[in-house]
Amino acid sequence: INFNKEEIQTFNFSLNEAIYSTFSEPKKYLFEPNAAILKAGAFQQISAHLKIDKLHQHSHLYTSNKLIDFPGRKFEIKHSISYDKKKLLQLIPSKKANITTRNFPETVAQIRKKTGLKDGGNQYLFFTTDFNNKHLVLICEKA
Repeated sequence: INFNKEEIQTFNFSLNEAIYSTFSEPKKYLFEPNAAILKAGAFQQISAHLKIDKLHQHSHLYTSNKLIDFPGRKFEIKHSISYDKKKLLQLIPSKKANITTRNFPETVAQIRKKTGLKDGGNQYLFFTTDFNNKHLVLICEKA
């Protein structure tokens, strides 16, 4: 159970189930599980039960071409690029974005220092690694 301002999110599962996640490149939507899912360790279960793919075994970010009811934050992926500072800054003209790292070798502070991006705005950047171990930046907006 996860309580937030808008709703109560629930997800029932059993850790005894033998379940495996499927992996894919980023699709149209990105899903970031809430803290309750992460702390419970329900990484494989959420992927299998909701029929969504993971980006990488250790990223705990999920993707689908359908916008689904999901226990966490939902985003629409506008761009998926290789980690390249020059290309990234061309796609963020406001120089403001909300940054999250998952399974990525640099911290948010290091990325902000390298890119000069300020916190805030309507764009959400996810710095992560895909299932082919390539570093990606997903440029998103809330769905």
